[in-house]
Amino acid sequence: MFELYRNHYTKLPERERQALLASLSKRHPGLELERFARFERFGRSMDTAIYSLDGSEFVFVPGDTVTLGWDSFIVGFDEATRQDVDETLEEFDIEDGEAWIGSFMSPVRTVMVQPMLVERNLRDIGWTKAPPGDEAFVERWKAEIDKFEKSSLNRLTIDKRLRFDRSDGFTVLETYTPVSYEDLLTSVKSRGFSVPTEDEWEYLCGGGSRTLWRFGDSFDYDMHLKHFDTTERQREPYDLELPNEFGLYIAYDPYRYEVVDSSCLLKGGDGGSLICGGTGMAIGYLPTATYYRQSYMGKATEAAYKADIGGDYTFYRKIIRM
Repeated sequence: MFELYRNHYTKLPERERQALLASLSKRHPGLELERFARFERFGRSMDTAIYSLDGSEFVFVPGDTVTLGWDSFIVGFDEATRQDVDETLEEFDIEDGEAWIGSFMSPVRTVMVQPMLVERNLRDIGWTKAPPGDEAFVERWKAEIDKFEKSSLNRLTIDKRLRFDRSDGFTVLETYTPVSYEDLLTSVKSRGFSVPTEDEWEYLCGGGSRTLWRFGDSFDYDMHLKHFDTTERQREPYDLELPNEFGLYIAYDPYRYEVVDSSCLLKGGDGGSLICGGTGMAIGYLPTATYYRQSYMGKATEAAYKADIGGDYTFYRKIIRM
C-alpha cells in the first residue's frame, strides 16, 4: 500500500492521513488508536499516531528507501568536537581518527524499509517481579533488602540474580532468569511481533540522516546528558531521552544495548565500555551514533550473549511490519 511509504504518506492531506492511521488499528488484535501526534527532533518531524497494546505504546513509522551506514563525514567535526576527539585518540595512540570511527560503523548501503508499528519504549529481558506476599523469598534476602533500603541507591543488582528498585517509597524486588537470543526472538514471533533488523533499527533511530549522530556530525555539548550533568537540571528530561522524530525513545544511553534480529545482535550502546574507558564526551557517546555497531565483539563474547542476552544493560522492542 503505497500510502504507507514516507514519500506518499507525508503528502497526504491531514484528514486522509488520520483516516489511514485510524485504519491501522485493525492490523493487529487488541491494537487501539489512542491519539494523533506530531514529533519534532533535530530539525526533522513526523505526523503519526500513538496506539496502545498490552500496556505498551506503539507509533506508526512509514516505510522508505534510504541510505544507511557510515564511511565518511558529511560536514565533519566542529572545533570543540575535534579537540575532544583528538585528545582521546592521542591518549590511545590512534592516528587516523576517521578510519577508527568508521571501524565501529555499519557499511553504507541502500535499503527499502517496510512501514511498521513500533513500540516506543524499551523492554527488560529476563527480569520478573518477585511474587507479592512471598515471605520465604523476602526472608531469604532480608539482609540485602535491609542494606539496600538504608542506602542512597535507587537500584542494585546482585550477581545478575536479584535486583532492587525504589518505586514510590517502596522496594521492588525482581528475579532474573537467563534468556537466550534465539529464545527471545522465538518468543516475540510467537506473539505476532518481530524484533527490528539492523536496517530497520538504523532507520528507526536516524530516519535516514547521513550525519554521524542523528543530531549532526559534531557533538552537541549544550545537550543535557544523563552521565555528565550533575546540576539541578537532572530533574528535567535528558535531551537524548526525549522522543525522536518518529516518537521513539531510542539510542539515548550509551550503557544500554538494544537487541536486533541481525548478525550484529546489538545496537544503540556498548554497555558503557567507552565511557568507562576514560574517553571524552564525544567518544563516550559514540555508541549512540545511528550506525554504530558492536564491531569488536569476538566469537567468545558473541556466544556468551547468544546464550544469555538479558541483564541490566540489554533491552528490546517489538515491531509489527505492515
